[in-house]
Amino acid sequence: MIPRPEGRMKLAYVHDPPGKPTIETRWRDPTFLAERGFTDVVVADQLSGCLSLTMESADQEVAEPIFKALGQRVRENLDAGLRPWVMEDLFTLSKGDAKSSGGCPFDDDLWRAIATNIQSLFHQLPDLEGIIFRFGEAFETHPWASRVSPFQCECELCQRRGKVGAVSRMVSELEELICNELGMRCILRLWDLGDDGIHADSEQQSAALASWNENPRLVVSVKHSATDYWRHQPWNESMQLDGPPRILEFQCEREYEFLGMVPNWLGHHWANGFPECDEVGRAGLANCRPQNWAGSYIIPRGGGWSAEHATDDFWSEMNAHAIITLTDDPTTDPSEILDEFLKKSGFDGENSRSAFAALIEKSSELVLHLRYLPTYHDLTNQLWMPSNNWFRDDTFVPGACADVANLVTSPDRADLLRSERAFATIFAKNQLATAESLFAADNPLADHKRADFILDSYRWAHNFATLTEQLWHRLLDAAPLDRADAKRIIKETLGETPLAPLKCLD
Repeated sequence: MIPRPEGRMKLAYVHDPPGKPTIETRWRDPTFLAERGFTDVVVADQLSGCLSLTMESADQEVAEPIFKALGQRVRENLDAGLRPWVMEDLFTLSKGDAKSSGGCPFDDDLWRAIATNIQSLFHQLPDLEGIIFRFGEAFETHPWASRVSPFQCECELCQRRGKVGAVSRMVSELEELICNELGMRCILRLWDLGDDGIHADSEQQSAALASWNENPRLVVSVKHSATDYWRHQPWNESMQLDGPPRILEFQCEREYEFLGMVPNWLGHHWANGFPECDEVGRAGLANCRPQNWAGSYIIPRGGGWSAEHATDDFWSEMNAHAIITLTDDPTTDPSEILDEFLKKSGFDGENSRSAFAALIEKSSELVLHLRYLPTYHDLTNQLWMPSNNWFRDDTFVPGACADVANLVTSPDRADLLRSERAFATIFAKNQLATAESLFAADNPLADHKRADFILDSYRWAHNFATLTEQLWHRLLDAAPLDRADAKRIIKETLGETPLAPLKCLD
């Protein structure tokens, strides 16, 4: 067995989309992950329903093969020197326990049931490093079990203590059971759906974590951004609070920003913050990081709700390299990180590599122009779902498109939005022209094995800009409009100018 790593954790998690095929990727290969600098790995997430498998009511014909395969993955990762983790939703309960407790986080019987299942899990898989608990969404699990949100109970106690009280109880119970009694590690993913929760609210978060009894095996995980992986998201300064060790979450192919299909370099922003919303010198890992930083939770592939579409993982690999390096040394110059990555990726010529790096560094600006709507954002200053989520994953959202079109038309801002979309097309066209010049037949980059994918990425970005410029002209011309009108316009536009894998939300 390879010696286990020291230093900050670099935890790998391939985020499969719910209801879609599993992502086939090298980012599940233990040897590959270890070579890239990862120290830990999620071997089973909430989609596997690992706690459901431990219940007395579990169908053993279903549970036994899953546990057998899971045990094999645990051993393979241990042999590669990686620490294996599982992930599960709070609360995952038998149907009887879910019904009797109502999912109340202050119900002692509920915690006894959870304890029984967790003890069984670690008994059957003793080589696990620990378990990660997530909440906020509750995915379906095996038919003999239920998942209940810890915040859905409406009893008098829950009403009085609220979300802060519920999280405080979770921290206390999980620390005592997993960290103290079992001697294992636990990561609590502290994240909310919406911008009014405790994920980035320092006051609420401090109150919720006050029940921590100083066992370092309990770790709190927060996203580096104030809500989700969007731009126009302030750096999550709550990470600097006292209390349990923190790990920070990063997504390498951003689900709201084309899922790794277009260039999207994030290294500079992870190091120094996002210029559209962060104050210089106050954000990014170089300036704002946890006092007790346990490491980074890294999603190198996947995220969101659509099937995978990128034919190569080059852009996500680039970002994974960046965050692994910054986790080890957050003061590293991100331009040096990018140059090192390109060298390792076979871009040997210094001049051509430097020119390509300069283009890549502009990709974050390209994504801003392609995906976000400054006119709408200036009117709403919306933190959660900037640009009203008019496009996500691979899908246009007609209701959101209608809302945007109606809002920007009423104060006579439609021409501003039109000009933004026209500029996005110009910017994408110029980026494509530069890429085509760099990878032209007489250039040293032309023969690189990633050349076709890279050029296709810039072509797709330009095609998306052109398509959406036309789409927004039509939507704004039809305003005021409702969801049905927007859906018809989106489908007509995609029918005339199809661009795989884009579709309209039904």
